[in-house]
Amino acid sequence: MASVIQIILNGLVLGGVFLIVAIGLNIIYGLNRVMNLAHGSLYALGAYFGYTLVTGKVLLFGLDFEFGGLNFFLALILAPALVGLVGWVLERVLIEPMRDRPMIYTLILTYGLMFLIDGLIKANWGDTPHYIIPPEFLQKPVYIGDFSYPAYRFALLVGVAVVMGLLMTLLNRTRMGINMRAAADIPEMVSALGVNLKAVRVGAFVLGCVMAGIAGFLVGPLYPILPIMGHDMLISSFVVIVIGGLGSLRGVIVAALLVGFVQALAEAVITNFAMVIVYMLMAVILVFKPYGILGEGKFE
Repeated sequence: MASVIQIILNGLVLGGVFLIVAIGLNIIYGLNRVMNLAHGSLYALGAYFGYTLVTGKVLLFGLDFEFGGLNFFLALILAPALVGLVGWVLERVLIEPMRDRPMIYTLILTYGLMFLIDGLIKANWGDTPHYIIPPEFLQKPVYIGDFSYPAYRFALLVGVAVVMGLLMTLLNRTRMGINMRAAADIPEMVSALGVNLKAVRVGAFVLGCVMAGIAGFLVGPLYPILPIMGHDMLISSFVVIVIGGLGSLRGVIVAALLVGFVQALAEAVITNFAMVIVYMLMAVILVFKPYGILGEGKFE
């Protein structure tokens, strides 16, 4: 019974991380029609920014500075904001000039950006694995009867729920969010109504990058922070998006939880072939539900 509970909780944790990353990628695609292959690198950047803010160790290409470090929860706010700032610069300088060109141009551009960001991370922070140390009260296990589970993983689940709640509030209850949802479906009408479509698209791109930064920070205490940590996450995010349907936020939520559970179960039963099971699931979904598990996906 304890093993079953652990698999379920691990599936929720994995699914929650996949959800935050994939939904950010989907938001960027939905409004910008850009499949951002550098999204995984921005996820890694969120982890590295978090490590720097929490430890207070600033590395600038060989030059070390220390400022004492910030509160973990303050760093959780600032690190994604810094990733969002990086995303804003990338969108203004590189993505915007490519907006009216075929999607293949932005695919090639963001593919190159992925390796550029990875290289800059490696040059600045090196190859040595880092970890973000959570507050002391989150380092202890939580006991439920005879069953124990890391407190930080429970906190991560709460964090995912809070992030998704704030995101849904933004998309459904604010003018900016309503404009984003409308622009994803009928951009010409939104523009005709006097809404600054360019600002909406920039906001969506930055929001997607912030989501990647949040996920990167949250996994920092769980897994080693490495320059190429975003590559596997990018692949998993694409799997989630394919299963959920390109451009479908509801589909991505269902798909992220499904993939999280399937991967957690597969890792517990057949560790070395867990991702093979996930890819097989994706293939089956593509055969029977080419527009995603809820049938809401879009093809370009």
